[in-house]
Amino acid sequence: KQWYQRRVAITAGIGGGVGGASNAFFLNQLFQDEANIKVFERNEIGGRLSQVEIGGESYDSGATIIHSENFYAKAFTENVGLEVEDLTGSGGTGFYDGSKFVLRLTDSKFKNKFKILGRYGFGVKNVVSEAEKMINNLKRIYCLQGKQVSFKTVTDLLNSTSPDFVKRAGRTMREELKLLGISDLIGDELVAAAMHSNYNQDLEVNAFVGFVSLAGGLVGSLWRVRGGNFQLPHRILEKSGAEITRAKVESVSTAEHGYTVTYTDTAGTAHSEHFDSVVLATPLHNSDITFSDDILAAQHSKPFQRTVATFVNGVLAPLVPGETNPSDIMTVASKTNIPFSSLSNKGKAEPDYNYKIFSKEPLSASQMEEMFTKVNEVKVVDWMAYPKYKAPDDLPSFEIAPGLYYINAIESAASAVEMSCIGSKNVALLVYQYLKKVEGPSADAVCKSSDMKRFKEEL
Repeated sequence: KQWYQRRVAITAGIGGGVGGASNAFFLNQLFQDEANIKVFERNEIGGRLSQVEIGGESYDSGATIIHSENFYAKAFTENVGLEVEDLTGSGGTGFYDGSKFVLRLTDSKFKNKFKILGRYGFGVKNVVSEAEKMINNLKRIYCLQGKQVSFKTVTDLLNSTSPDFVKRAGRTMREELKLLGISDLIGDELVAAAMHSNYNQDLEVNAFVGFVSLAGGLVGSLWRVRGGNFQLPHRILEKSGAEITRAKVESVSTAEHGYTVTYTDTAGTAHSEHFDSVVLATPLHNSDITFSDDILAAQHSKPFQRTVATFVNGVLAPLVPGETNPSDIMTVASKTNIPFSSLSNKGKAEPDYNYKIFSKEPLSASQMEEMFTKVNEVKVVDWMAYPKYKAPDDLPSFEIAPGLYYINAIESAASAVEMSCIGSKNVALLVYQYLKKVEGPSADAVCKSSDMKRFKEEL
């Protein structure tokens, strides 16, 4: 063991969310017994995958849904012994403009098709087609990573997966919809509702993240981990065999043949350790880690969007007088100041119903009083959930310096559980190739069209 530790890599993952957990897992797969993997986490394991208890029930506060085509998330769920629970809507969905529901969908897919076509016309098919194309093109990254192709920048990863991805990352969703000939009505209602619900932002997000958001509702199906998605990073870390250290990382500085990580443990004792490679698995915007002057980490940091998840046990008043509220309420682009981005009835609890509300700011007492006829209990999760997306925007690099890597760079393109897994696999490959002093194959040399047809069938 000592022989291995002297000559082979020791890697440190800073952050115990799904990115750090899956990175530890992938590193263990690549190195086997040739690396000592240490994960630092000062808070609860899980990161933004956390849970809230209210009214005698438990709910995920972030990352509540996973797509059926998310290969890594599904593989991890099965690998660590968790079960998949399909999500099927009940109680309908309403698209709300602040005064009325411009569209109400039921549990009948057949009826919904006619309602959607009746309001928006056949232009909706173009949106669905583009979302399907994105899901299909994204599968190439699994083939590339399976062949151990790695990328030092997010731009290179997107471009090698599909050149259209980089182009879309450079345009706003509004601009992209116009280029595709999709009507303003579709954009301001159906598309805007998806942006509000998934990212708490509007049509000014980049078009890549815009279609990632749309794909969840238009293509395939949705699922979650039975018992809560928050279990995933816990189980993945257990499976990785990594050493977990409860501590606050204070600084990362260059050292001879690697880096020095200084941290403070739960007892307040300071420590310093040397690592051959360091992986940052926490958003830099929210990090108070200091870096030595020769590490230019600040240029990889991006501003994040504040998101407030308010859980309420009570009784919601009718948003439209005389109408019953649908179970899921999504907001469309509107001149009316709507205090929330989305609202969902989570079902009967004790003593009344549980609701989850997404908003950009905490709901005031007067807003709560106007929205609810009865409030028994309130739980609030206020956090910086996703990057503030804009276009054009400079996409950061995975490699901050040789041997120092940043998983969350991938979030600047799109933030999702699967994107974190893709980013962490890429960083694991970068670490492995750096420490083994080997080069991965070129993306142009593998995963040709004939290979992709067979690979997609296998997926």
